Amino acid sequence: MSSHITIVDFTLRELEVISQIQQGNTSQEIAEKLHLSQFTIKKHRENIGRKIGSHGKKEFRRFIRNFKT
Repeated sequence: MSSHITIVDFTLRELEVISQIQQGNTSQEIAEKLHLSQFTIKKHRENIGRKIGSHGKKEFRRFIRNFKT
């Protein structure tokens, strides 16, 4: 997992999704709050994971927990 990820590496929507995940919201809840489909939220999560070089849920969760927006 890359340790040099900054806020500028993400789109505004990805930052919104990260923030929602940090607040403990599920993909379904995020989709409802942002007026998007669950499929779109899944794609944003996949893109975030790809950008951080995550190879699993554990790494993804660790990144989300420690990322400062």
